[in-house]
Amino acid sequence: MNNYAETELREGTLFSKKYNDYYSSKKDALSESTYVFLEKNNLIQRWLNLPENKDLFTIGEVGFGGGINFLNCCKKWLELDLKNKRLAYFATEKMPLKLDDMKILHGFYESLNAVSHQLLDTYPKLTEGFNLIELFNGKVQLCLIIDDAEIGFSQLIQSKQNSNTSYFESFDCWFLDGFSPNLNPSAWSSNLLKQVARLSSKHTTLSSFSAASKLQKTLAENGFNVSICKGFGGKRSMITASYKDNHNISPYVNPLGWHVEKYTPTRFKKKQNITIIGGGITGCLTAVALKKRGFNITILDQHGDVAIEASGNNRAVLYPRLSAHSSSLADLNMIALQFASNYYKKFWEEECGQQCGVLVLPKSNTEEKIFHNISLRYGRNENFFELLYNKTLKKIAGLNLSAECGLFFPTLGWLSIPKICKNLVKEFDIPIISSKADDLRFIASENSWEILNERKKIVNTAHKLVIANSHAAKVFNETSFLSIKKLRGQISQFESNSFSKNLKCVVCAEGYITPSFENSHVCGATYNHNNDFTYTRQVDHQSNLEKIFKIDSLFHEFSKNLNPEDINGRVGFRGTTRDYLPFTGAVPDFTKMKNDFDYLRDDAKKVTQQTGSYLPNLYVNCGMGSRGLTYAPLCAEILASEISNQIPPIPKRIRLDIHPARFIIRDIKKKRI
Repeated sequence: MNNYAETELREGTLFSKKYNDYYSSKKDALSESTYVFLEKNNLIQRWLNLPENKDLFTIGEVGFGGGINFLNCCKKWLELDLKNKRLAYFATEKMPLKLDDMKILHGFYESLNAVSHQLLDTYPKLTEGFNLIELFNGKVQLCLIIDDAEIGFSQLIQSKQNSNTSYFESFDCWFLDGFSPNLNPSAWSSNLLKQVARLSSKHTTLSSFSAASKLQKTLAENGFNVSICKGFGGKRSMITASYKDNHNISPYVNPLGWHVEKYTPTRFKKKQNITIIGGGITGCLTAVALKKRGFNITILDQHGDVAIEASGNNRAVLYPRLSAHSSSLADLNMIALQFASNYYKKFWEEECGQQCGVLVLPKSNTEEKIFHNISLRYGRNENFFELLYNKTLKKIAGLNLSAECGLFFPTLGWLSIPKICKNLVKEFDIPIISSKADDLRFIASENSWEILNERKKIVNTAHKLVIANSHAAKVFNETSFLSIKKLRGQISQFESNSFSKNLKCVVCAEGYITPSFENSHVCGATYNHNNDFTYTRQVDHQSNLEKIFKIDSLFHEFSKNLNPEDINGRVGFRGTTRDYLPFTGAVPDFTKMKNDFDYLRDDAKKVTQQTGSYLPNLYVNCGMGSRGLTYAPLCAEILASEISNQIPPIPKRIRLDIHPARFIIRDIKKKRI
């Protein structure tokens, strides 16, 4: 990252050179944080009195700084030990502190050591944009947006209108904690406070150490009842505020509202039953994300077990795919990869794989230049990835590779998907029903779904359904319109030798190879179109070996004296989409959507108030292709947030890029349907 804050130590605390101000109070920053933000928003009492059907409390902060307010909230939240409740914390920071500066600042507050450790462990991986971090066994989720506050929070707004017509719930409280309005006016601008208002509702409160008259006026203009009270310590005053119900602020203009339902869903009821169709990595992680939110979860899988088909890979690589330029695919990959590397940390600790690092080598001179541009785009961030050269690259790999450079990701590695899935369903006590799902039927009088097998017998009934069975989603009439293709893939496993055991990390280029584990390597994978062979083929084993030979001639030594008949492997069938992005979200009513947006045939840019039509309580999470291990944790969180009517922790543009209705709108515009 290239925009770290420039600081120095002054009078026992950090000082910003740019804003000519201190990051925290020179006297007692922790007490000030408690007084200004926790006490003045009455957080402890509100947390203790959370309604049974409200499992999430959401805080927004302008000016994350050193994270003192965040850590203070985490400490108090964890001390209350609220059962089945989670804290979501969205914060913006245009110029984040460097890790060393963060450590210095946290070192002043011994009482925060226990909560500081987890944040500092994750913090070095930050990149510009959205950074989603799950902490304290999922009890706290931090979405740290490295961007201008106005831009960052505007990306969370989902509907065309203000919060009262928003599809998602609002923020519960706000901390305005940027540098002084005189020194950093953009952190207190009218446009920013409009975004804050649009993300607020009648229960939303706000506090700030500042009592500037301009701030008071702007908050009042945007629907807040503002009060002045005594400031902390020697400060004369500060402000608190509460949002007015149904305040009519100017609409937030979006081009079309096809992703928004016609009717705002009511808050979900605790103990609702949700069935996940599909027991692969996506289905299991979705089940866990929903179970954490208080739902009763069942997985239905035709094998009666988890991770049997495409997710049956015992050495799956958490594979990076970055770009020198911003795009839907590149930006989703970055957010997903960061979240996944943190999510799987506990599984590496449980020996469900090896966090050995992943080295990506260029396939051509052109790709070498791309690697350099990627490094320039994201800046120096060796804790997440680093561009390595010659000797360093060889030392990391353990082999005398001929490549001039490579991108190394030290926090990635390989994982056993079956172990992850089995551990999760056991830990969260998620039952598995053994049955095929051939048909679905919505019972309007019961507001529930029935799942039928091939004999039209009802095998399960649930309030909500999530279809997470990859390419098999097309079997159902409700999701038959989805552009998902079945794509065969074969991996190969062969015995390691004395030379190949020197490989220290996963190496990727045209294909990939894992380091020796239990005396064998795994390499892959093939992409076989229009091929339904379920058994392994020698031609595909040879193809996988040739891919690693292309990485470097040294890999020929790996297969020296190898008998082709001694190569083992497995076959899986991925579900891929036209744009290589997953389908995550509510299932649209294809016929109604096609009719409602038919006017886009004549004018693809026409802007109206038209909202989308969606099938009741039916969702899909599939189309991950070969990146299920990377996408599944993030997509599970996105879908669980949507089902719970909670703010999704990603920018709206990416939310639309993975939306199940996206191709309906695109194809109408291009007159394909």
